[in-house]
Amino acid sequence: MMSNASHTKKRKANDGRATTDGSHDVHTSNTNDGGGFLSSWFGYFSGRRDDASAGPPNNENFVQQSLSKMDRMEQIMMRVEEKLSTVSSLESRCEQLEKKCSSLETLLESTSRIDKTLKYHEMLIRNQNWKYPAHVFTMDELGEVDADYDDDEADYIYQTSAVLKRSTEALRRGDFPDQDIFEGGDKGIYLDVDNESHLLGDDAHRQLAPHWRQFAAALKHFKPAFDVLPDDCETSISFLNTQLNWEMTELIKESLMNISFKRFSLQYSYHFHGGMRTIAEMMGNNRYLQKLDLHQIQGMDRNDIDKLCSAIHCHPSLVDVTFNACFNSIFGGGLGDYMLRTLISTDDVLKLERLSMPGNNLPNNEQLGLFHNRSNVCTQLSDFLATNPRLKALDLNANKLNYSDAVLIANALRSNTTLRHLHISGNDRLGDDGIEALRRALCDESSLNSVSDSNHSCFIDADYHQMIIMQDNVVEDREINRAEKIYGLLSSRNETVSNVHDFGGIDVNLLPRVLEAVQKYAIASMDGDGDKYRVEALSIVYEVMRRWEKVAALYKLH
Repeated sequence: MMSNASHTKKRKANDGRATTDGSHDVHTSNTNDGGGFLSSWFGYFSGRRDDASAGPPNNENFVQQSLSKMDRMEQIMMRVEEKLSTVSSLESRCEQLEKKCSSLETLLESTSRIDKTLKYHEMLIRNQNWKYPAHVFTMDELGEVDADYDDDEADYIYQTSAVLKRSTEALRRGDFPDQDIFEGGDKGIYLDVDNESHLLGDDAHRQLAPHWRQFAAALKHFKPAFDVLPDDCETSISFLNTQLNWEMTELIKESLMNISFKRFSLQYSYHFHGGMRTIAEMMGNNRYLQKLDLHQIQGMDRNDIDKLCSAIHCHPSLVDVTFNACFNSIFGGGLGDYMLRTLISTDDVLKLERLSMPGNNLPNNEQLGLFHNRSNVCTQLSDFLATNPRLKALDLNANKLNYSDAVLIANALRSNTTLRHLHISGNDRLGDDGIEALRRALCDESSLNSVSDSNHSCFIDADYHQMIIMQDNVVEDREINRAEKIYGLLSSRNETVSNVHDFGGIDVNLLPRVLEAVQKYAIASMDGDGDKYRVEALSIVYEVMRRWEKVAALYKLH
């Protein structure tokens, strides 16, 4: 029995309690029965005793180690300072190089200007003793030549040869002819015969050929006069009422190939042989061209249109193109539909910001029967506008658009935010319904949400009687236009106390925001044209607070 009791007490001693002889039997191993904590406690004090028995630390070694670390830190700091000094030196060097580059660029620009000026004066010196060699026949002299000219043809020959002589002499002097027609600092060559005539015969072209040759030669050597103009100068080449056979067209094209100008205008030139192909080649050589203006050009076919459209898409600077009455049933064989489709249906992004195609009978199948689906071109135009292209202005005046065309364009305007101006005057077939469809695209007043979702960017320019009902988006700021329309609807409904009828689905807890919006739209409307600002904002606020039944419930909740 004593043996068993002694064994029990020994086992309990393993738990850290007293033994029968009053001593402690403590395990120093880390077991799971509680000995781990005691072992750690015992080890801590054992370590302290070992540290104490080891004696004081070696201060000399500690100092040496600290000094060594400080030396290393100093070396690192020195290297950092050297790197910073190198970076600073490089930055200073870069600044010096930038100044030198800027100075060199200025010097090069100055040298380039001097070189251009020298070439301009060389041109003047070469032409000092130049005399116009071609003879200008009077009307009487033309009546005596072998060719049988009628009065109109003889008058055209006389007028054209006189204009060509005057313009050629100005070019040889280094002057821009007829400069008084240009505004401000604009410069250009403006050749206007100002005399329409029927198609000239071969004899008439031979009579004018010497004058065209002199003009083409002077134009070709006039490049230095364009080169000395400032970069921001608006430069142009314009031909009006001119008739050129193939040979003369090629001469003029070659003269224009190396001249940089920003606008090319060809108007009322009914007989311009190789017209579109010639213009496309000229465009390819002039990367500065920004505007192309063609008016009543006769004799273009689909190959011409394909080449011209390709040139338009590939040109880096062209943003403004006009085709005025070039494709109607009289001048263009009804190819206006094909021209427009080719421009907008290509995979290339159309970079134009302005496209004008007035007087082209779009679509034109009723007269010529060229296209079976008269809405086809307007469907493509609608799809094109819905993609938000770069186009900011579109002129479709006098193109026989009807109600269906108006609906297609209106649908596109609902998702378009880039078009700023749409011109639709002279389209009598639109009718009142077509005009209303376009108006609702700009301001659908069926609800506040529909007004908000309307087009707020595009101003539609229509005939006078149509403009009376279409007065939206008169300013450039979309938010002001939107605010005017919303406040206009709120104002008109306030007159009949019917605003709250549109508030059924609105959470009454949004009341503060509703009142804030009323005030915001009122202020924005005052920033616009003011036509929509019919009542005071306080009147609308009073109506909402008085008539909206949910407001009373809100008072009860609080």
